[in-house]
Amino acid sequence: MDFRLLRRLGHFLAVAEEGHFGRAAARLGLSQPPLTAQIQALEAELGVRLLERTRKGARPTREGEALLPLARRVAEDAGALEALAGEQRAGRHAPVALACVTSGLFDHLPPLVRALRAARPEAAIAVREMDTADAVEALRRGEVDIALLRLDRDRLPVRVLPLGEDMLVAALPEGHPLLAAYPEALPLSALAGAPLLTLPRSISPAYFDALVAACRAAGFEPRGVREVGSAMAQLGFVASGLGVALVSSGMARIHPPGVVFRELRGPIRAVGVALAWNEERQSEAAEDVLRVARQVFNGPATLRPGA
Repeated sequence: MDFRLLRRLGHFLAVAEEGHFGRAAARLGLSQPPLTAQIQALEAELGVRLLERTRKGARPTREGEALLPLARRVAEDAGALEALAGEQRAGRHAPVALACVTSGLFDHLPPLVRALRAARPEAAIAVREMDTADAVEALRRGEVDIALLRLDRDRLPVRVLPLGEDMLVAALPEGHPLLAAYPEALPLSALAGAPLLTLPRSISPAYFDALVAACRAAGFEPRGVREVGSAMAQLGFVASGLGVALVSSGMARIHPPGVVFRELRGPIRAVGVALAWNEERQSEAAEDVLRVARQVFNGPATLRPGA
């Protein structure tokens, strides 16, 4: 890792956010000439001009604007690395790395993390948002200890502990005709022919296959399907009137503006959130999380490795 590049990226972000070299220098605790030199060195290293001076201060060039989102992510990751190292220097050991799907961020992750902090106050906890497929691979590679994901069965060496049932609900834009036609539960067949916004099958094959199977059982093949990259994108597209979606009931608790949720007649089960771990990489941290999870989600108090 080139720490000089990280530092210079931080200088670039400061100027871009402050819109002024002098204010950015004060924020960083530098004088202005060294800050200017660092920006020039970064521009020379990257081979593009990042900032241009204006009468009021400075602003990013078109190239600088394009690089800003990535520079922010790099800076955030570097900050997380520094914070984790600081916690370990302070005596916290056996850090826990968790992965979590978007739909588990509100119902499942908060109680698990709170209970884990109570049980292991000395442990540093790192959480990464991932889709199911990426989380499974992260478990296989040992990049995370535990994952909250949507998986219906073991994918050895990845084992799963289901955390309860979940149901599909329909997400429709405000004012959609089906909302007036079905003020209570909506038959899934009513969505036949509607433009359906789905996640790619590669993100969570089990969840996608269960959704398609439910549509077929209702007598139709999903049509007008448009794939989006995340569960949050699904809701944003629905709110924009670009289609309807079938989502887990947990997503309905977010209450995004412009989206109305309807229960489905049946009800229709979705692949629920499960806790997953790699039984070939059974770390102390993973065993502790599994034990805590069993208590949080009303399971047995103990869990043998690999059980």
